[in-house]
Amino acid sequence: MLKIVLLILTAYLALVALLFIFQRNILFAPGKSAPLTEGSLVPEAEDISLRTTDGLILHSWFFKGKKAKPLILYFQGNTGTIADRDKKARHFMDLGYSFLFVGYRGYGGNSGTPSEKGFNLDANAAIAFAISEGFNSNEIVLYGESLGTGVAINLAQKTRVLSVILEAPYTSIAKVASERYWFVPVDYLLKDRFDSISKIKDLNIPLLILHGDKDQVIDLKHGKELFEQASEPKYMHIFKGANHSNLYDYNAIDVVDSFLVNKN
Repeated sequence: MLKIVLLILTAYLALVALLFIFQRNILFAPGKSAPLTEGSLVPEAEDISLRTTDGLILHSWFFKGKKAKPLILYFQGNTGTIADRDKKARHFMDLGYSFLFVGYRGYGGNSGTPSEKGFNLDANAAIAFAISEGFNSNEIVLYGESLGTGVAINLAQKTRVLSVILEAPYTSIAKVASERYWFVPVDYLLKDRFDSISKIKDLNIPLLILHGDKDQVIDLKHGKELFEQASEPKYMHIFKGANHSNLYDYNAIDVVDSFLVNKN
């Protein structure tokens, strides 16, 4: 009996060790190919390079739209590259918005290793670039998708911008991980926490949260809890029947455009 218990304990500890060692491989799933605007749905956009304070050069997409409209600073989710979001970029472009789709470190052929700290440096480089292109911070909208919502919230906590849009957000990666790996002491193991719930109340600017009620990656309760904790002015749109990644099939662009036109 003791041998069986020891065997189970050894197997459990080995599993925990593997999850600790490979946690960033689980959290970050970058596409490797460079996301070129040529051949995308937004060939009019520029392939630009962002320079981070720790010496990295990040391939990203930039487009200047109508002067009267804000710039959307876009932080993608954990999978693929910005090229996989070219349909969204096309929506923004057609409506006259400027945009900067940020290519994270370690994504799309960019150098560096993905991490929460690194992504925050990437975000700093992105907003610095936008300002250097003539945009005031109050002409910039931070848009976070899934994992990128934590990056957007962190930047908004430190920089006064026009507004923030969160698509399929989470309260914290620790909470998401504890729901998925309930049998592991996640709080003691995580390297990247993306603790959005502790920061959301500090955003005293217009906030829009978008979430599908059939999201099986990040449960709707995360979006609702963030909304409850957020300061006014705040708005939330729940898409009936939508999952984690298809909100734009449910006309999310109309909700986004209405928010940017009427709530800022």
